[in-house]
Amino acid sequence: MNNFLVIFTCMVAGIFCRKLRNFPANSAQVLNAFIIYLSLPALILSQVPQLAKTMNFQGLWWLPVSMAWITFLLSFLFFYFIGKKLKWSHAKIGALILTAGLGNTSFVGFPILEALIGPHAIPIGVLVDQPGSFLVLSTLGIMVASIFSGAQISFKIIFKRVFSFPPFLALISSIIWVSTGLIGADTLMPAFSKISSPLVPLALFSVGFQLRVDRHVLKKRWVGISLGLFFKLILLPTFFSIFYLKI
Repeated sequence: MNNFLVIFTCMVAGIFCRKLRNFPANSAQVLNAFIIYLSLPALILSQVPQLAKTMNFQGLWWLPVSMAWITFLLSFLFFYFIGKKLKWSHAKIGALILTAGLGNTSFVGFPILEALIGPHAIPIGVLVDQPGSFLVLSTLGIMVASIFSGAQISFKIIFKRVFSFPPFLALISSIIWVSTGLIGADTLMPAFSKISSPLVPLALFSVGFQLRVDRHVLKKRWVGISLGLFFKLILLPTFFSIFYLKI
């Protein structure tokens, strides 16, 4: 219950502070940069012992990683077919593939995961987020965005995006750290934990600060939004419940 209270309070505080204009307009960008460059990498590194166990849990580490890839593939098939039937523009089809096929599995995902399951689930969240959601966004996501917008694909940009993203580099470092055992976890773990501790409240505050609901847009785009929510909230949970239960 306390975790849900933190989620609600931080998001509402972000909305409230934006409306009062007590914070600079670029506050969310500053907070996001702090999270991406410091808190999130520190969280990943602080989970090194648990991550080591997670990477080998009965050979099923690929299950959480595969969710993001399967989700994006299903999103592409679903909205490409629906879009062609309804004669949507390329831009609209691409937008729905991206928004329904991707998710914020770190900023919002980690707090929700911790609230629903507990802190011991965060290593699984790291697997869902970094080799899952982030790599999908940085590879297939960029390709889909380029194709449906008519822009050219630059594999150099994709490569640079992947290997310059601090949390992904932290994941690679943690795997090397675990594999080689060069530095004892007890030495650096407390420092990493301290640096990562502001992640949840700052991330949720940032989400609330950026949250805007436009009734006119909702009314104009209600068909696409409804199909996107139906895919995300009903079709996907049903599919994964059946798919993973059979494995």
